Amino acid sequence: MQDNDTNNIPGAEGTEGAGRIALGGLMLPGTALSFLSILALFYTLYLAQALIAPVFTAIVVSFLFTPLLRLSPLKHLPDPAAAAMIVFTLLGLCGGGLYLLADPVSEWAERIPSAIEEFQERTRKITVPMEEMRAASEKMREAAGSFANGEGKPAGQEVVVQEASVANRALTLIGEVGTSLLIFFVFLYFVLATTHLMRDRIVRIAPRISDKEKARRIIRDIEREISGYLVSVTLINIGLGIAIGLCMWAIGLPNPVLWGAAGMILNYIPYLGPAIGMALTGIAGLLTMPDPAMALLPPAFYFLCNLIESQLVLPTVIGRRHTINAAMVFLSIVFWGWMWGVIGAVLAVPILVIIKATFSHLDRLQKFSVFIAAEERKTRPLPD
Repeated sequence: MQDNDTNNIPGAEGTEGAGRIALGGLMLPGTALSFLSILALFYTLYLAQALIAPVFTAIVVSFLFTPLLRLSPLKHLPDPAAAAMIVFTLLGLCGGGLYLLADPVSEWAERIPSAIEEFQERTRKITVPMEEMRAASEKMREAAGSFANGEGKPAGQEVVVQEASVANRALTLIGEVGTSLLIFFVFLYFVLATTHLMRDRIVRIAPRISDKEKARRIIRDIEREISGYLVSVTLINIGLGIAIGLCMWAIGLPNPVLWGAAGMILNYIPYLGPAIGMALTGIAGLLTMPDPAMALLPPAFYFLCNLIESQLVLPTVIGRRHTINAAMVFLSIVFWGWMWGVIGAVLAVPILVIIKATFSHLDRLQKFSVFIAAEERKTRPLPD
């Protein structure tokens, strides 16, 4: 009876329909749920970055070493044994690199205090007036504070909060980095050891034979594209590091091996990495070169090597197949750098490659891969 009365109310049906139309015009319930799920996913990635970042890094790096499992003599070994050989070799290379670079890094660390004093001496003409202005401003602030408290009234008790010592913060940082490295290497081993098993499981859960073949083709194409991109970029970065090291050696900058290794590692971060490398070599030039004009040579050669790599070598080796929209690369670096810090900036481009390769093989998501891919240049026809 109550329902009939409600239905007989003038405008009730129109009001309910208008509410449905307004809700549907703003956002469908399914769309709202998907949006909230994406927000929850990103919040989880940000909150659990200490665990998820090394795990995802291991997955990305596994694409770099997966082709080695099919080469002799590793293809004749069981997957766990081949994975162990790859991981222990990687550990040895990392340990050897750290051992070789330990002395140059400590040498530059010892130069920092004397370099700061020398820099202060050179800029004393500028800093002394600024210090005097700051001292006068502090005196005026103290006078204003005493006037506000009134004569004879004690000033409020100052609470001093002691910050954690540098040693404690360094120990905390070392513990976090060590834990992340342990998670990375252990999970990398398990990913490599179960690569073929997980591929077979993914194909097996497909319901039909046509779906199984499609899943096998998608996995093979994605693996080939991502591994090809990572291998090409790694070889290019090694060549870039060698070129930078030779240039620093030619102009007389101390520890050229250190700068070559830094250039190789920093080049994994597009845009930001070369800028950091130029700044570091510029500071090193100011500290070691007596002539200010000569101090500009290290960043200039660093820029020249990166310019040749980015404009000539990279497009030639990578080609149009792996090219990505520059705007999407920048947004990815900003977003993942904000989410996971330095490791997020390093993984920004590989994440885009994985998304592009995955979406291009899925019918419903294929249109989104168009936004990630670089724009294809169309050549104009020649005039008659």
